[in-house]
Amino acid sequence: MAAILIIDDDNSIQKSFSNLFSKEYKILNGYNGKEGLKILSSEEVDLVFLDYRMPGIDGLEILKKIKKMEPDLPVVMITAHGNFETVIEAISLGAYDYIEKPLDIDKITIIVKRALETVKMSKYVNAVQSEQIKNSEFRKIIGNSAVMQEVIKSIGRLVNNDVIVHIAGESGTGKELVANALHFNGKRKNEPFIAVNCSGLTESVLDNELFGHEAQAFTGAVSLKIGKFEAAGDGTIFLDEIGDMPLSIQTKFLRVIQENEFNRMGGLKNIKLKARVITATNRKLEEEVKAGNFREDLFYRINVAKIVLPPLRERREDIPELIDFFIQKISKKINKNFTALPEEIKDKFMNYDWPGNVRELQNWITSMCINAKGSVITNIDMPVLVSKNLKEDTLSRVIDEFYMENKDSKNLLPLLYEKLEKLMIEKIAKEQNFNKSAMAELLGISRVTLAKKMNSDSKETD
Repeated sequence: MAAILIIDDDNSIQKSFSNLFSKEYKILNGYNGKEGLKILSSEEVDLVFLDYRMPGIDGLEILKKIKKMEPDLPVVMITAHGNFETVIEAISLGAYDYIEKPLDIDKITIIVKRALETVKMSKYVNAVQSEQIKNSEFRKIIGNSAVMQEVIKSIGRLVNNDVIVHIAGESGTGKELVANALHFNGKRKNEPFIAVNCSGLTESVLDNELFGHEAQAFTGAVSLKIGKFEAAGDGTIFLDEIGDMPLSIQTKFLRVIQENEFNRMGGLKNIKLKARVITATNRKLEEEVKAGNFREDLFYRINVAKIVLPPLRERREDIPELIDFFIQKISKKINKNFTALPEEIKDKFMNYDWPGNVRELQNWITSMCINAKGSVITNIDMPVLVSKNLKEDTLSRVIDEFYMENKDSKNLLPLLYEKLEKLMIEKIAKEQNFNKSAMAELLGISRVTLAKKMNSDSKETD
Protein backbone atom coordinates (compact mmCIF):
# COMPACT_ATOMS: atom_id res chain seq x y z
CA MET A 1 0.00 0.00 0.00
CA ALA A 2 1.39 3.41 -1.03
CA ALA A 3 2.04 5.91 1.76
CA ILE A 4 1.06 9.60 1.59
CA LEU A 5 2.53 12.07 4.09
CA ILE A 6 0.50 15.20 4.86
CA ILE A 7 2.55 18.02 6.43
CA ASP A 8 0.06 20.66 7.53
CA ASP A 9 -0.80 22.26 10.89
CA ASP A 10 -4.51 22.47 9.96
CA ASN A 11 -6.52 19.59 11.52
CA SER A 12 -9.31 20.00 8.96
CA ILE A 13 -6.84 19.49 6.07
CA GLN A 14 -5.43 16.36 7.75
CA LYS A 15 -8.95 15.02 8.30
CA SER A 16 -9.96 15.73 4.69
CA PHE A 17 -7.06 13.70 3.31
CA SER A 18 -7.74 10.87 5.75
CA ASN A 19 -11.42 10.72 4.75
CA LEU A 20 -10.56 10.77 1.08
CA PHE A 21 -7.71 8.27 0.88
CA SER A 22 -7.33 6.16 4.06
CA LYS A 23 -9.09 3.16 2.46
CA GLU A 24 -6.68 3.05 -0.49
CA TYR A 25 -3.46 4.43 0.96
CA LYS A 26 -1.53 4.68 4.20
CA ILE A 27 -1.94 8.25 5.48
CA LEU A 28 0.86 9.71 7.62
CA ASN A 29 0.33 12.97 9.54
CA GLY A 30 2.94 15.59 10.30
CA TYR A 31 1.55 18.73 11.95
CA ASN A 32 4.67 20.83 11.33
CA GLY A 33 7.87 20.69 9.30
CA LYS A 34 9.92 19.07 12.05
CA GLU A 35 7.41 16.24 12.51
CA GLY A 36 7.16 15.74 8.76
CA LEU A 37 10.94 15.39 8.33
CA LYS A 38 11.10 12.96 11.26
CA ILE A 39 8.41 10.75 9.68
CA LEU A 40 10.19 10.94 6.33
CA SER A 41 13.45 9.71 7.89
CA SER A 42 11.80 6.67 9.49
CA GLU A 43 8.97 5.69 7.09
CA GLU A 44 8.84 4.74 3.41
CA VAL A 45 6.84 7.54 1.79
CA ASP A 46 5.59 7.67 -1.81
CA LEU A 47 4.00 11.13 -1.93
CA VAL A 48 4.04 14.30 0.19
CA PHE A 49 1.48 17.11 0.46
CA LEU A 50 3.20 20.11 2.06
CA ASP A 51 1.58 23.32 3.29
CA TYR A 52 3.46 26.48 2.38
CA ARG A 53 2.55 28.49 5.51
CA MET A 54 3.21 26.76 8.86
CA PRO A 55 4.57 27.86 12.23
CA GLY A 56 8.33 27.59 12.55
CA ILE A 57 10.05 26.55 9.32
CA ASP A 58 8.02 27.53 6.25
CA GLY A 59 7.06 25.08 3.50
CA LEU A 60 9.72 26.14 0.99
CA GLU A 61 12.53 25.44 3.47
CA ILE A 62 10.98 22.04 4.22
CA LEU A 63 10.76 21.39 0.48
CA LYS A 64 14.50 22.05 0.13
CA LYS A 65 15.26 19.61 2.96
CA ILE A 66 12.95 16.93 1.52
CA LYS A 67 14.63 17.23 -1.88
CA LYS A 68 18.02 16.72 -0.27
CA MET A 69 16.76 13.61 1.54
CA GLU A 70 14.67 12.14 -1.31
CA PRO A 71 15.37 13.88 -4.66
CA ASP A 72 12.84 11.76 -6.59
CA LEU A 73 10.01 11.96 -4.04
CA PRO A 74 7.03 13.93 -5.48
CA VAL A 75 6.02 16.85 -3.24
CA VAL A 76 2.76 18.72 -3.85
CA MET A 77 2.59 22.21 -2.31
CA ILE A 78 -0.60 23.47 -0.63
CA THR A 79 -0.79 27.23 -1.18
CA ALA A 80 -3.16 30.13 -0.65
CA HIS A 81 -5.35 31.11 -3.59
CA GLY A 82 -3.58 33.40 -6.07
CA ASN A 83 -0.15 33.09 -4.46
CA PHE A 84 1.62 32.61 -7.81
CA GLU A 85 5.04 33.80 -6.69
CA THR A 86 5.14 30.99 -4.14
CA VAL A 87 4.02 28.47 -6.78
CA ILE A 88 6.76 29.53 -9.20
CA GLU A 89 9.45 29.30 -6.51
CA ALA A 90 8.16 25.92 -5.32
CA ILE A 91 8.21 24.45 -8.84
CA SER A 92 11.72 25.81 -9.40
CA LEU A 93 12.82 24.02 -6.20
CA GLY A 94 11.47 20.69 -7.50
CA ALA A 95 7.84 20.56 -6.36
CA TYR A 96 5.81 18.05 -8.38
CA ASP A 97 2.61 20.16 -8.46
CA TYR A 98 0.50 22.48 -6.30
CA ILE A 99 -3.08 22.80 -5.06
CA GLU A 100 -4.82 25.90 -3.79
CA LYS A 101 -7.03 26.40 -0.76
CA PRO A 102 -9.91 25.76 -0.50
CA LEU A 103 -9.11 22.23 -1.61
CA ASP A 104 -10.60 20.86 -4.83
CA ILE A 105 -11.31 17.16 -4.19
CA ASP A 106 -11.37 16.20 -7.87
CA LYS A 107 -8.05 17.90 -8.54
CA ILE A 108 -6.45 16.29 -5.49
CA THR A 109 -7.65 12.83 -6.60
CA ILE A 110 -6.17 13.30 -10.08
CA ILE A 111 -2.85 14.55 -8.67
CA VAL A 112 -2.59 11.60 -6.25
CA LYS A 113 -3.18 9.01 -8.99
CA ARG A 114 -0.82 10.76 -11.39
CA ALA A 115 1.97 11.21 -8.84
CA LEU A 116 1.77 7.62 -7.55
CA GLU A 117 1.82 6.29 -11.11
CA THR A 118 4.98 8.34 -11.67
CA VAL A 119 6.51 6.84 -8.50
CA LYS A 120 5.53 3.33 -9.61
CA MET A 121 7.09 3.80 -13.05
CA SER A 122 10.21 5.37 -11.52
CA LYS A 123 10.68 2.36 -9.22
CA TYR A 124 10.20 0.00 -12.17
CA VAL A 125 12.71 1.90 -14.32
CA ASN A 126 15.25 2.01 -11.48
CA ALA A 127 14.87 -1.73 -10.87
CA VAL A 128 15.30 -2.51 -14.57
CA GLN A 129 18.24 -0.14 -14.81
CA SER A 130 19.95 -1.73 -11.79
CA GLU A 131 19.52 -5.17 -13.33
CA GLN A 132 20.87 -3.91 -16.65
CA ILE A 133 23.95 -2.40 -15.00
CA LYS A 134 24.49 -5.56 -12.93
CA ASN A 135 24.44 -7.68 -16.08
CA SER A 136 26.53 -5.27 -18.13
CA GLU A 137 29.43 -7.75 -18.23
CA PHE A 138 27.37 -9.81 -20.67
CA ARG A 139 26.86 -6.83 -23.00
CA LYS A 140 29.96 -7.68 -24.97
CA ILE A 141 30.13 -7.44 -28.71
CA ILE A 142 32.18 -10.43 -29.82
CA GLY A 143 33.99 -10.38 -33.11
CA ASN A 144 37.39 -9.62 -34.60
CA SER A 145 36.24 -10.03 -38.19
CA ALA A 146 36.64 -7.01 -40.45
CA VAL A 147 32.88 -6.45 -40.72
CA MET A 148 32.41 -6.48 -36.93
CA GLN A 149 35.33 -4.13 -36.42
CA GLU A 150 33.54 -1.66 -38.69
CA VAL A 151 30.41 -2.02 -36.52
CA ILE A 152 32.44 -1.31 -33.38
CA LYS A 153 34.00 1.76 -35.02
CA SER A 154 30.51 3.04 -35.90
CA ILE A 155 29.40 2.60 -32.29
CA GLY A 156 32.45 4.58 -31.15
CA ARG A 157 31.62 7.44 -33.53
CA LEU A 158 27.96 7.59 -32.45
CA VAL A 159 28.09 6.72 -28.75
CA ASN A 160 27.95 10.33 -27.51
CA ASN A 161 26.18 11.76 -30.53
CA ASP A 162 22.50 12.44 -29.88
CA VAL A 163 21.32 11.83 -33.45
CA ILE A 164 18.80 9.03 -34.04
CA VAL A 165 20.61 5.77 -34.83
CA HIS A 166 19.00 3.08 -36.97
CA ILE A 167 20.30 -0.49 -36.65
CA ALA A 168 19.58 -2.88 -39.53
CA GLY A 169 20.16 -6.62 -39.62
CA GLU A 170 18.55 -10.04 -39.73
CA SER A 171 16.83 -11.48 -36.67
CA GLY A 172 19.33 -12.70 -34.10
CA THR A 173 22.28 -10.60 -35.27
CA GLY A 174 22.43 -8.59 -32.03
CA LYS A 175 20.63 -5.32 -32.76
CA GLU A 176 19.63 -4.78 -29.12
CA LEU A 177 23.21 -5.54 -28.08
CA VAL A 178 24.39 -2.65 -30.26
CA ALA A 179 21.68 -0.38 -28.82
CA ASN A 180 22.88 -1.34 -25.32
CA ALA A 181 26.47 -0.55 -26.30
CA LEU A 182 25.45 2.88 -27.59
CA HIS A 183 23.66 3.62 -24.31
CA PHE A 184 25.85 2.05 -21.61
CA ASN A 185 29.13 3.32 -23.05
CA GLY A 186 27.91 6.89 -23.49
CA LYS A 187 27.05 9.94 -21.44
CA ARG A 188 23.51 8.64 -20.75
CA LYS A 189 24.66 5.36 -19.17
CA ASN A 190 23.31 6.26 -15.71
CA GLU A 191 19.88 7.07 -17.11
CA PRO A 192 17.13 4.56 -18.06
CA PHE A 193 17.36 2.29 -21.10
CA ILE A 194 13.83 1.42 -22.22
CA ALA A 195 13.27 -1.13 -25.00
CA VAL A 196 9.95 -1.52 -26.84
CA ASN A 197 9.33 -4.27 -29.40
CA CYS A 198 6.91 -2.87 -32.00
CA SER A 199 6.20 -6.33 -33.42
CA GLY A 200 3.17 -8.33 -32.37
CA LEU A 201 1.36 -5.48 -30.58
CA THR A 202 -1.97 -4.15 -31.74
CA GLU A 203 -2.18 -0.51 -32.76
CA SER A 204 -4.00 0.57 -29.59
CA VAL A 205 -1.69 -1.37 -27.25
CA LEU A 206 1.46 0.02 -28.89
CA ASP A 207 0.00 3.55 -28.78
CA ASN A 208 -0.65 3.15 -25.05
CA GLU A 209 2.78 1.63 -24.43
CA LEU A 210 4.63 4.46 -26.15
CA PHE A 211 2.57 7.51 -25.19
CA GLY A 212 0.61 6.49 -22.08
CA HIS A 213 -2.80 7.95 -21.24
CA GLU A 214 -4.55 10.32 -18.88
CA ALA A 215 -7.11 9.07 -16.35
CA GLN A 216 -10.52 8.64 -18.00
CA ALA A 217 -8.97 8.92 -21.49
CA PHE A 218 -11.04 5.89 -22.51
CA THR A 219 -13.32 3.32 -20.92
CA GLY A 220 -11.36 1.40 -18.30
CA ALA A 221 -8.61 4.02 -17.92
CA VAL A 222 -9.11 4.49 -14.18
CA SER A 223 -5.73 6.13 -13.60
CA LEU A 224 -2.93 7.86 -15.43
CA LYS A 225 -0.39 5.68 -17.25
CA ILE A 226 3.07 6.94 -18.17
CA GLY A 227 4.27 5.79 -21.58
CA LYS A 228 7.74 4.59 -22.51
CA PHE A 229 8.77 7.88 -24.17
CA GLU A 230 8.16 9.60 -20.85
CA ALA A 231 9.59 6.81 -18.70
CA ALA A 232 12.88 6.90 -20.62
CA GLY A 233 13.52 10.37 -19.17
CA ASP A 234 17.03 11.54 -20.07
CA GLY A 235 18.06 8.04 -21.09
CA THR A 236 17.46 6.04 -24.27
CA ILE A 237 14.34 4.59 -25.85
CA PHE A 238 15.03 1.67 -28.20
CA LEU A 239 12.25 0.90 -30.71
CA ASP A 240 12.93 -2.61 -31.96
CA GLU A 241 11.29 -3.96 -35.13
CA ILE A 242 10.14 -0.49 -36.15
CA GLY A 243 9.34 -1.92 -39.58
CA ASP A 244 6.27 -3.54 -37.97
CA MET A 245 4.99 -0.25 -36.52
CA PRO A 246 1.43 0.54 -37.77
CA LEU A 247 1.15 3.54 -40.11
CA SER A 248 -0.97 5.53 -37.64
CA ILE A 249 1.72 5.17 -34.94
CA GLN A 250 4.40 6.02 -37.52
CA THR A 251 2.62 9.35 -38.03
CA LYS A 252 2.63 10.09 -34.29
CA PHE A 253 6.25 8.97 -33.96
CA LEU A 254 7.28 11.25 -36.83
CA ARG A 255 5.83 14.22 -34.93
CA VAL A 256 7.73 13.15 -31.81
CA ILE A 257 11.12 13.24 -33.54
CA GLN A 258 10.29 16.38 -35.52
CA GLU A 259 8.93 18.44 -32.62
CA ASN A 260 10.72 16.69 -29.72
CA GLU A 261 7.44 16.48 -27.83
CA PHE A 262 4.33 14.32 -27.49
CA ASN A 263 1.01 14.04 -25.67
CA ARG A 264 -0.46 11.30 -23.53
CA MET A 265 -3.65 9.80 -24.93
CA GLY A 266 -6.48 12.08 -23.83
CA GLY A 267 -4.03 14.77 -22.72
CA LEU A 268 -3.58 18.34 -23.94
CA LYS A 269 -0.25 19.10 -22.29
CA ASN A 270 2.83 18.82 -24.51
CA ILE A 271 5.52 16.67 -22.88
CA LYS A 272 9.13 17.25 -23.90
CA LEU A 273 11.03 14.29 -25.32
CA LYS A 274 14.35 14.14 -23.47
CA ALA A 275 15.47 10.64 -24.39
CA ARG A 276 17.72 9.59 -27.23
CA VAL A 277 15.97 7.48 -29.86
CA ILE A 278 17.44 4.30 -31.36
CA THR A 279 15.48 2.19 -33.86
CA ALA A 280 16.04 -1.24 -35.37
CA THR A 281 14.44 -3.65 -37.80
CA ASN A 282 15.07 -6.89 -39.66
CA ARG A 283 13.02 -5.61 -42.61
CA LYS A 284 14.40 -3.80 -45.65
CA LEU A 285 12.76 -0.42 -45.09
CA GLU A 286 13.44 0.78 -48.65
CA GLU A 287 11.22 -2.05 -49.91
CA GLU A 288 8.61 -1.36 -47.21
CA VAL A 289 8.46 2.29 -48.35
CA LYS A 290 7.88 1.21 -51.97
CA ALA A 291 5.17 -1.19 -50.83
CA GLY A 292 3.42 1.59 -48.90
CA ASN A 293 3.98 -0.07 -45.51
CA PHE A 294 6.40 2.53 -44.15
CA ARG A 295 6.29 6.31 -44.38
CA GLU A 296 8.96 7.70 -46.69
CA ASP A 297 9.42 10.88 -44.61
CA LEU A 298 9.90 8.81 -41.45
CA PHE A 299 12.39 6.57 -43.23
CA TYR A 300 14.57 9.55 -44.12
CA ARG A 301 14.36 10.91 -40.57
CA ILE A 302 15.61 7.69 -38.92
CA ASN A 303 18.09 6.69 -41.63
CA VAL A 304 20.61 9.47 -40.93
CA ALA A 305 23.04 7.40 -38.84
CA LYS A 306 22.84 3.70 -39.74
CA ILE A 307 24.63 0.63 -38.41
CA VAL A 308 24.27 -2.56 -40.46
CA LEU A 309 24.89 -5.85 -38.65
CA PRO A 310 26.16 -8.72 -40.82
CA PRO A 311 24.59 -12.20 -40.59
CA LEU A 312 26.71 -14.82 -38.87
CA ARG A 313 27.36 -16.66 -42.14
CA GLU A 314 29.27 -13.58 -43.32
CA ARG A 315 31.52 -13.52 -40.25
CA ARG A 316 32.29 -17.23 -39.72
CA GLU A 317 35.73 -16.43 -38.30
CA ASP A 318 33.97 -15.05 -35.20
CA ILE A 319 32.15 -18.33 -34.46
CA PRO A 320 34.91 -19.98 -32.32
CA GLU A 321 35.17 -16.89 -30.11
CA LEU A 322 31.39 -16.70 -29.79
CA ILE A 323 31.25 -20.39 -28.83
CA ASP A 324 33.86 -19.94 -26.09
CA PHE A 325 32.09 -16.83 -24.77
CA PHE A 326 28.69 -18.53 -24.57
CA ILE A 327 30.14 -21.65 -22.91
CA GLN A 328 31.75 -19.52 -20.18
CA LYS A 329 28.59 -17.45 -19.73
CA ILE A 330 26.26 -20.47 -19.55
CA SER A 331 28.64 -22.40 -17.26
CA LYS A 332 28.23 -19.66 -14.64
CA LYS A 333 24.46 -19.75 -14.93
CA ILE A 334 24.05 -23.52 -14.51
CA ASN A 335 27.00 -24.04 -12.12
CA LYS A 336 28.98 -26.34 -14.38
CA ASN A 337 32.58 -26.09 -15.50
CA PHE A 338 32.77 -26.97 -19.18
CA THR A 339 35.95 -27.32 -21.17
CA ALA A 340 36.08 -25.85 -24.66
CA LEU A 341 33.89 -27.34 -27.38
CA PRO A 342 35.63 -30.23 -29.23
CA GLU A 343 37.11 -29.23 -32.59
CA GLU A 344 34.91 -31.76 -34.39
CA ILE A 345 31.76 -29.97 -33.21
CA LYS A 346 33.31 -26.54 -33.84
CA ASP A 347 33.98 -27.62 -37.42
CA LYS A 348 30.32 -28.57 -37.84
CA PHE A 349 29.26 -25.24 -36.44
CA MET A 350 31.66 -23.42 -38.79
CA ASN A 351 30.05 -25.15 -41.78
CA TYR A 352 26.48 -24.27 -40.82
CA ASP A 353 24.77 -21.16 -42.24
CA TRP A 354 22.96 -20.15 -39.00
CA PRO A 355 19.67 -18.75 -40.33
CA GLY A 356 18.89 -17.62 -36.75
CA ASN A 357 22.34 -16.00 -36.48
CA VAL A 358 24.03 -15.40 -33.09
CA ARG A 359 20.81 -15.99 -31.15
CA GLU A 360 20.47 -19.45 -32.71
CA LEU A 361 24.09 -20.25 -31.88
CA GLN A 362 23.58 -19.19 -28.28
CA ASN A 363 20.41 -21.28 -27.97
CA TRP A 364 22.14 -24.38 -29.29
CA ILE A 365 25.16 -23.93 -27.02
CA THR A 366 22.77 -23.52 -24.07
CA SER A 367 20.93 -26.71 -25.02
CA MET A 368 24.18 -28.66 -25.34
CA CYS A 369 25.47 -27.43 -21.97
CA ILE A 370 22.21 -28.42 -20.27
CA ASN A 371 22.19 -31.87 -21.94
CA ALA A 372 25.86 -32.61 -21.22
CA LYS A 373 26.38 -35.38 -18.64
CA GLY A 374 29.85 -34.27 -17.60
CA SER A 375 32.22 -31.38 -18.16
CA VAL A 376 32.93 -32.33 -21.77
CA ILE A 377 30.38 -31.63 -24.51
CA THR A 378 30.17 -34.38 -27.13
CA ASN A 379 28.18 -35.14 -30.28
CA ILE A 380 25.72 -37.05 -28.11
CA ASP A 381 24.80 -33.79 -26.37
CA MET A 382 23.78 -32.17 -29.62
CA PRO A 383 20.00 -32.15 -30.17
CA VAL A 384 19.09 -34.71 -32.86
CA LEU A 385 17.52 -32.07 -35.10
CA VAL A 386 20.57 -29.83 -34.76
CA SER A 387 22.99 -32.60 -35.67
CA LYS A 388 20.80 -33.65 -38.60
CA ASN A 389 20.49 -30.08 -39.86
CA LEU A 390 24.24 -29.51 -39.62
CA LYS A 391 24.99 -32.62 -41.69
CA GLU A 392 22.35 -31.86 -44.29
CA ASP A 393 23.45 -28.25 -44.52
CA THR A 394 27.10 -29.18 -45.07
CA LEU A 395 26.25 -31.60 -47.90
CA SER A 396 23.81 -29.11 -49.39
CA ARG A 397 26.48 -26.41 -49.39
CA VAL A 398 29.01 -28.71 -51.10
CA ILE A 399 26.46 -29.42 -53.84
CA ASP A 400 25.55 -25.73 -54.16
CA GLU A 401 29.20 -24.74 -54.50
CA PHE A 402 29.83 -27.56 -56.99
CA TYR A 403 26.87 -26.51 -59.12
CA MET A 404 27.89 -22.82 -59.17
CA GLU A 405 31.41 -23.80 -60.25
CA ASN A 406 30.31 -26.30 -62.93
CA LYS A 407 26.85 -25.17 -64.08
CA ASP A 408 28.16 -24.51 -67.60
CA SER A 409 29.60 -28.03 -67.88
CA LYS A 410 28.01 -31.28 -69.02
CA ASN A 411 27.97 -34.66 -67.27
CA LEU A 412 27.48 -33.09 -63.83
CA LEU A 413 26.74 -36.35 -62.00
CA PRO A 414 30.05 -38.08 -62.97
CA LEU A 415 31.90 -34.89 -62.02
CA LEU A 416 30.11 -34.77 -58.66
CA TYR A 417 30.77 -38.45 -57.97
CA GLU A 418 34.45 -37.90 -58.72
CA LYS A 419 34.66 -34.99 -56.29
CA LEU A 420 32.76 -36.75 -53.51
CA GLU A 421 34.78 -39.95 -54.02
CA LYS A 422 38.02 -38.02 -53.65
CA LEU A 423 36.77 -36.30 -50.45
CA MET A 424 35.64 -39.62 -48.98
CA ILE A 425 38.96 -41.38 -49.72
CA GLU A 426 40.92 -38.50 -48.16
CA LYS A 427 38.70 -38.64 -45.06
CA ILE A 428 39.04 -42.43 -44.62
CA ALA A 429 42.78 -42.29 -45.28
CA LYS A 430 43.31 -39.85 -42.40
CA GLU A 431 41.09 -41.80 -40.01
CA GLN A 432 42.75 -45.17 -40.85
CA ASN A 433 46.28 -43.76 -40.97
CA PHE A 434 46.53 -44.77 -44.66
CA ASN A 435 46.00 -48.48 -43.84
CA LYS A 436 44.79 -49.66 -47.28
CA SER A 437 43.27 -52.91 -46.06
CA ALA A 438 41.10 -51.12 -43.55
CA MET A 439 40.34 -48.37 -46.07
CA ALA A 440 39.29 -50.83 -48.78
CA GLU A 441 37.01 -52.66 -46.36
CA LEU A 442 35.32 -49.43 -45.21
CA LEU A 443 34.90 -48.18 -48.77
CA GLY A 444 33.63 -51.55 -50.07
CA ILE A 445 36.19 -51.84 -52.85
CA SER A 446 39.26 -54.00 -53.48
CA ARG A 447 42.77 -52.92 -52.59
CA VAL A 448 43.67 -52.92 -56.30
CA THR A 449 40.82 -50.55 -57.08
CA LEU A 450 41.75 -48.38 -54.12
CA ALA A 451 45.37 -48.25 -55.25
CA LYS A 452 44.33 -47.14 -58.71
CA LYS A 453 42.11 -44.44 -57.25
CA MET A 454 44.81 -43.19 -54.93
CA ASN A 455 47.37 -43.54 -57.73
CA SER A 456 50.06 -44.20 -55.16
CA ASP A 457 51.20 -46.89 -52.74
CA SER A 458 53.86 -44.81 -51.08
CA LYS A 459 52.09 -44.39 -47.74
CA GLU A 460 50.89 -47.96 -47.23
CA THR A 461 51.63 -49.10 -43.70
CA ASP A 462 50.64 -52.76 -43.73
